[in-house]
Amino acid sequence: MKLRILAAAAAAATLAAAGPAAALVTIDFEEDAAGVVADGFIAADYAGLAFFTDLGEGLEVGNYSPQSDGNGLLARNDTNGNFIVGVFSDGPHSFLSLDFGNDDSAFTNPGDRAVLTVFLGAVMVGQTFVVMNRNDVLDQTIGFNFGSFDNFTFAYTDAAGNPFTGGGGVSTGLIEVIDNITFDTPGAVVPEPATWAMMILGFGGVGATLRGRRRLRLA
Repeated sequence: MKLRILAAAAAAATLAAAGPAAALVTIDFEEDAAGVVADGFIAADYAGLAFFTDLGEGLEVGNYSPQSDGNGLLARNDTNGNFIVGVFSDGPHSFLSLDFGNDDSAFTNPGDRAVLTVFLGAVMVGQTFVVMNRNDVLDQTIGFNFGSFDNFTFAYTDAAGNPFTGGGGVSTGLIEVIDNITFDTPGAVVPEPATWAMMILGFGGVGATLRGRRRLRLA
């Protein structure tokens, strides 16, 4: 059984505390064909979110387990500073979380980060980061719930915010791999920050069970 079902159950429990009007959508890429996809890619799960890269190329869908939960989305490559961009076409949102993997210890240094930045139009609303545990497994989650936004970026950086994490050599970084992208629908009642924090921890805990799966090096 897919681990995303367990994550959905955890989300349902926390949403019950937030009120019956709360509504979340999760994109898990399971209905999308594996392979290279063009900038502007829209997953089968939701028509209101398109994915791009900073450099205009490099998006790919595939099963990178244990660096994804089944199918995931990545941005190649690891030598050009490329990163993932998401753009909502259905209005502002207030909640976003996603799981990430491929934090290979051979291509990172202690303190390197996964960074999520959200914008409303061209105005930055906020930014958050998670220090990577560097175990090369999809078992960490990052999220934002502190203002309205309609687009976001997700990037791996060093401790200073530079797009090359090092580890493997000069100007070498990581291929960003994301999965289980969860967000509110426009106009929905979103959980309070305390409830949101519990939900993020729940999603992250589910990912920890992926540790025993076969490794596939991407970086």
